[in-house]
Amino acid sequence: MKHMGRSLMFALVFVLAITSLHGVVLGAKKYVVKFAHGSEITEPTHEAALLMAERVAERTNGQVEIQVFPSNQLGSERDIFEACKLNAIQMIFESPGSIGVFQPEVEIFNGPFLWKDWEETKRVMRGPFGQELYAKVLQNHGLRVLDPNWYWGWRHLTTRNTPVRVPEDVKGLKVRSPNIPIFMETLKAMGASPTPVDFGEVYTALQQGLVDGQENPIPTIWAKRFFEVQKYVVLTGHMLQSNHILINDRFFQSMPKEFQAILQEEVLAAGEYMSTLQQQEEEELIAKIEAQGVTIIRDVDRETFRKITEGVYEKFEDNWGRGLYQKLRQAILDAQE
Repeated sequence: MKHMGRSLMFALVFVLAITSLHGVVLGAKKYVVKFAHGSEITEPTHEAALLMAERVAERTNGQVEIQVFPSNQLGSERDIFEACKLNAIQMIFESPGSIGVFQPEVEIFNGPFLWKDWEETKRVMRGPFGQELYAKVLQNHGLRVLDPNWYWGWRHLTTRNTPVRVPEDVKGLKVRSPNIPIFMETLKAMGASPTPVDFGEVYTALQQGLVDGQENPIPTIWAKRFFEVQKYVVLTGHMLQSNHILINDRFFQSMPKEFQAILQEEVLAAGEYMSTLQQQEEEELIAKIEAQGVTIIRDVDRETFRKITEGVYEKFEDNWGRGLYQKLRQAILDAQE
């Protein structure tokens, strides 16, 4: 009996030693991260999210599991922001405009004709100006911005029947807009009549003529097949959108420091991967959309569109805090040096 007892004990110690080498120690806590985004499973966002989940699982030996929910399965951007605050969802993919519904200052990053290029955008958002705004999101909503730079792309206008080259061409057009103030005011300044439509209903609204057009990055226009019900893609490039990854901070702080570091690193790595794919698709998909019989309008008077949208920033000063736009312009100038 004594001999059998020693044998069992040796076996147990051996099993514990082996499993600990793989990080699956008996009783080790598992952390499940529900990650919600609105992209289709064919889009770079989802591919990057799955890669991130795989890498995090490998590096934590399965103790951190990221469950990816694409295509607005868990609700709209507004819905999942609220759910993330409650820790019903742990991690989310949000536009600056959607975050701005809850923390108005962040909305400025979706301002019209703001950015020169992607590198400038990254430097400002990851720099002191961006970090100051994200500190307010953390303080007021309990959500930590893990990465503000998952490239969503230059947003362009599409129309059902109207070729657009100058602001006069936009007048009278009902253009679908997210129900976000900065988007609606930008379209209004461009001459359109902004019409809020839920993202999941845009195709039907375009098909039935409830709206005359919409605006989104090229990969979204392709993935959502808007080109099937639109005759023109107008390369206005009126916004450069950089989407953000946020996590419930209470949940994040509950994780061991080494897991926090791994998650942070893999979010950044996946963001770089997604951004590269998204930018490649922007170029490739224009040709594919054109091959479907859609007219691509490249000779857009962007400078006139830029000038007539300058007043948009003034409309938000009371909401954002006076001087924020000037402070951002200075941050952009600093980033160019």
